[in-house]
Amino acid sequence: MRVTCFFLCLAGFMIADCAPSQSADNTAFMTNFNSLDKNFWYVSSGWTNGDYQSCEWRADALAIHDGNLQLTLSDHGGKQRPIGCAELHTNQHFGYGLYETRMRVAAGSGLNTAFFTYIGPTNGVPHWDEIDFEFLGKDTHSVQTNFYTDGKAQGGPIVQLGFDASREFHNYAIDWQPTKIRWYVDGNLVRQSPDNAPIPSHPGSLFLSLWSGASQEDQWLGPFRYTEPVTAEVAWAAFTPPGTKCPFPQSISCK
Repeated sequence: MRVTCFFLCLAGFMIADCAPSQSADNTAFMTNFNSLDKNFWYVSSGWTNGDYQSCEWRADALAIHDGNLQLTLSDHGGKQRPIGCAELHTNQHFGYGLYETRMRVAAGSGLNTAFFTYIGPTNGVPHWDEIDFEFLGKDTHSVQTNFYTDGKAQGGPIVQLGFDASREFHNYAIDWQPTKIRWYVDGNLVRQSPDNAPIPSHPGSLFLSLWSGASQEDQWLGPFRYTEPVTAEVAWAAFTPPGTKCPFPQSISCK
């Protein structure tokens, strides 16, 4: 993963004070993707995360269509990879709170559609904290949840969804608190961190991505063979800090 530090002047529908992205922002936001605010969202382009990835992040792999953000993996690659893929993240860092999105994931062997929080050495800090929803295209009836604390993977079960996440939009939420993490699907609790597990504590960016794996990831993702463009879609993404209730009607904090 690669994150670049910027400044934030606009948070979704709320104006926030400009502050370095190293600091935590406790401002609630809810982004409807009728347009892409590049003051708020940073679009990855022109590099790849490493040899485990068979695609290159491309700005032109992102588009707005019918009020949704489209993340497309295609053969429109760049200088480093022949396949192009899509990623964006918040310029600002957010800490404990509720992270939510409504999305439809991409189907296909070798693909990973992800919704997660991340901070790490690429930000110029020594720690690596991360909380994941990862949808593997080889089985879109399930999702993998995981989290990292100071670079150590804490593992987690594969959650059976009971539906095909590539066919329709569904709501996904991460409730990150100082002593517990909870993962929700369509408002239903599907997993929580074990008691006494080490919980991430460093503010990070909210990421949305679609990428394809290289051969060393075949066991995890399945082999990737490009045949045609594939697309994941995001209707909205949001953050609600602790103590704030129901900042927008779709939030599980309204229940």
